Amino acid sequence: MDSKSILAEMLDYYKYKLENNLCTMEEIDSAAKLLEENMEINGTIGDFADFYNQSKDAVNSVIKRNLVDKPKRNVVLYPFHKFLRVIPNSWRRKG
Repeated sequence: MDSKSILAEMLDYYKYKLENNLCTMEEIDSAAKLLEENMEINGTIGDFADFYNQSKDAVNSVIKRNLVDKPKRNVVLYPFHKFLRVIPNSWRRKG
């Protein structure tokens, strides 16, 4: 099994556990801390706009007002875990 398949299966199983209330609070806290502190996931303004079903202008506005990190490379990648902290609550996914 390649790394992509392993990661996809692990994330699918964890999402299953979350959606069915099968995780302990310790598991949830541990996974959240691990992802937030150790796993860098970057995205473009377009990526974030698509994920949150918002316009690119709205995402750009949130980034300009609240995100202090500079983007990476010319592609303009922003750290998702930091963007997640500054988005409006109305953008949060339900579920």
